[in-house]
Amino acid sequence: MIFSIVIPAYNEEDAVVDILRRSLAAAAKLKAAGLGLDEVEVILVNDGSRDKTAERARSVRGAKVVDHPVNKGYGAAIKTGFAAARGEWLGFLDSDGTCDPLFFIDLLTLADKDGLDVAVGSRMHPSSRMPRVRIVGNWLFRTLVNLIGGTNLTDVASGMRVMKASALKRLAPLPNGMNFTPAMSVRAALDSRLKMGEIFMPYEERVGRSKLSVIRDGFRFLGIILDTAVTFRPLMFFGTAAGVLFFIAAWSLCSRWTASSAPIPFYLENHRVEDWMIFRVIFATVLLSSAAFLTALGATAQSLVAIINEDDKPTSGRRLVDAVLTYNFLPWSAFCFAAALVLNRRLLASYFETGHIPTDYWVFPLVGSLLALTGVEFLAFGLMSRITRLLAERRRWS
Repeated sequence: MIFSIVIPAYNEEDAVVDILRRSLAAAAKLKAAGLGLDEVEVILVNDGSRDKTAERARSVRGAKVVDHPVNKGYGAAIKTGFAAARGEWLGFLDSDGTCDPLFFIDLLTLADKDGLDVAVGSRMHPSSRMPRVRIVGNWLFRTLVNLIGGTNLTDVASGMRVMKASALKRLAPLPNGMNFTPAMSVRAALDSRLKMGEIFMPYEERVGRSKLSVIRDGFRFLGIILDTAVTFRPLMFFGTAAGVLFFIAAWSLCSRWTASSAPIPFYLENHRVEDWMIFRVIFATVLLSSAAFLTALGATAQSLVAIINEDDKPTSGRRLVDAVLTYNFLPWSAFCFAAALVLNRRLLASYFETGHIPTDYWVFPLVGSLLALTGVEFLAFGLMSRITRLLAERRRWS
């Protein structure tokens, strides 16, 4: 079995020789560690460096050097290294001297013992030499990823990890920038077919100046985490948003903002709604319609994601939503249209008899419009749901 170590480097002339020599020395120990490795290759990707990184890297015998003519980014360099690698297992570490190549032994041992597809070296421990500001940032990102993926990770942006080459297909596509590692972490956490684990690793201060921008790359990390959450777990993302909108709508209809009563309690007591309540009712109907739309969007998108990811084992939450909503869009649509008609039956009768609608009952057409609009949305999503089920059936037969 071959293990490939990929080292991305950009303007690291002061550190590149040392990290290559340490990686080559670790290669011999990796082969003797009883991990079943027949060969360990070391690949350095010079990502368009403008200093002497490439020249000094080529002075180290035994390492393969691949060049980018221009700087393409941290993630792009790792992907180029993966493309040039021959290993069934792939690993990468930073070229700045913060990580110890010998720790690959621990990562591979963990992956073999626990049957992992991805094993990560975690820097989040008391003896880590990570700068304080980056510790805070990593804590925030790991908390978000753990909430989204239901995991218990401690470091989602570690620059040292190993993975099966066969897992890359399920992790792709990955970005080209510094957000490569958090993107890999969140996708592995959200993919039920991949198993990821981590172990604390030694982490030292880097050689030279860091190229990570806390603010710029922090926003990129946040962006890729949220983007992956939307594309892998749309039902959770849009369902949460729908729940928030529904709560605000219910609160606006049932709670007092001032000394005056709220619309629903007032109607239950007096069997009418005052004109001054119109803006609150309109506000609530817009929120409720949006909540219905987001729920249907999340359910339909989740079905498409399941087809793309070839995920035939839905979660209990998705099974519940499928049973209640996804497979019953058309009945729900019919219910909304029927409810709108029943609610406005007296007004419609009055209109056909007299040509006028009593203005005292303005709330009924408003709520009826909400129900009719929701019925149209459910009708459209019912068609989309039918298409996704046909695609899923075709995939199972192909």
